[in-house]
Amino acid sequence: MLLVDAACNILPERREDFLSETDKIIPVVRKEAGCTRYELLCDPANPGQCHFIEEWESRRHLDEHLARPHMKEYLAKTAAHHSAPTRLTVYEISGVQSAILGP
Repeated sequence: MLLVDAACNILPERREDFLSETDKIIPVVRKEAGCTRYELLCDPANPGQCHFIEEWESRRHLDEHLARPHMKEYLAKTAAHHSAPTRLTVYEISGVQSAILGP
């Protein structure tokens, strides 16, 4: 399994446009083969800092996702909203353990 953190730096004046486009693409991506999680989290203390947190069954699924026409279209539409290139950090997960916190 892969865990991906796609860190986006968004121009403050373009934030609403960016969020409007992400609202459209998130449900589409969640239906893709191999996608087990796809969420956008924005830092309330720094609204220009957003992260797509993604889980993919394999590198092949991630690569296919990035090559899909709707992603190319999305990236082209949102390029002007960014103040810097998106930085992907990809973690390969070899196992998962669960724990319960609290009473």
